[in-house]
Amino acid sequence: MVQEIYILRHAHPDRTTSIPYNVPPGPPLTTTGRAEALQAAQWLSEKPIDVAYVSPFLRTRQTAAIVSEHIMVPFSYVENIRESAPGEQHPAVRTRIREFLDLLDTRSLGRVMLVTHGCCVLATLQVTTNDTINVSGHRYDNGNHAPTAGIWHGVRRPDALFDWQLAFKPTH
Repeated sequence: MVQEIYILRHAHPDRTTSIPYNVPPGPPLTTTGRAEALQAAQWLSEKPIDVAYVSPFLRTRQTAAIVSEHIMVPFSYVENIRESAPGEQHPAVRTRIREFLDLLDTRSLGRVMLVTHGCCVLATLQVTTNDTINVSGHRYDNGNHAPTAGIWHGVRRPDALFDWQLAFKPTH
């Protein structure tokens, strides 16, 4: 059963390209994004993480590649933590996040990291707290509840819900 989750939102993407944002592969990271990912990697290098799961989008893969140079854990690509698809509503994102977290709980994993997107950050926070988390004080670019390369850290309580804190924000 998962005891701790680190949710790393991808670093700063290049929104100036004509590449669609929510259709794979999506845009790459900017120079700023690569620097943010390095800061996150350095912070994560001191954390006891057992395994990492990564959205297949380019910006998350690039973020994870930088992180993987600093933490030695297996990285796997997972569709369930991808960006929301065109027309996909938040309840559908929540459903796929819930399914993925339920699957993780069937494995003997202690501490996992998700390298994902703002929609999945919010859905994970919501489903792991039964919607009791207040994220109103956490509004970043484009309405996201984590800054680019920001990391939420959650610890499972005895009642199986999680307590969360925004544990890392990169400096710009």
